[in-house]
Amino acid sequence: MIKVVALVDDYWHSGDDAKAGLEAAIRKLPDKEVDVQYITYEEVSQVLNEQPDLFINAKMNVLNPKDEQKMTWLSDELDKKIEKYVNEGGSILALHAGMAGYPSQTNYTKMLRGAFDYHPPGLQEVTYIQNDKTFSLSDEHYFVHCDVEKTEVYLRSSGEAGVSIAGWQHSYGKGKVCCFTPAHTKEGVLNENISRLLADKINWMFTR
Repeated sequence: MIKVVALVDDYWHSGDDAKAGLEAAIRKLPDKEVDVQYITYEEVSQVLNEQPDLFINAKMNVLNPKDEQKMTWLSDELDKKIEKYVNEGGSILALHAGMAGYPSQTNYTKMLRGAFDYHPPGLQEVTYIQNDKTFSLSDEHYFVHCDVEKTEVYLRSSGEAGVSIAGWQHSYGKGKVCCFTPAHTKEGVLNENISRLLADKINWMFTR
């Protein structure tokens, strides 16, 4: 049994939508029994002690983006613990909002080797390109920065506002890191192309 823990749900992103998208992708995994536990940020430290096979972070760092005094969930202690978990053999998938609002100096962002910068207002028609395959959907068009010299870019995006990197992956210590920028809406996360690609990336993270 493969053990997955997933941190979902924030101000802008429905936890139910994220769950639907993850479960659709996991159903496509070949010949694997997967147990998924959905957690809150208060539970991250404890579940990492249990050494899950994969930690999925689909939650932005800021808890209250509309308030003047912003609060964040990634403490210094958790920042060190997540990096240690991956370095010692765990795997992490930063999914959509899971790379948003994390300071560049954190171990987390350094480990990801990239992060969310901004997206144009609302939803755009975004075309995703993987090698010679393309597909389009209505989505937030994430623009990111990424250290392309130290990772493998597997997905790019194009839209009215320009082009960007949309997915990258690399080994980190004994573990693996994958960043995946799509998708924002329930329709987007359930898109067949998104499900298939996300399943492929999750399967890559399980492969040793």
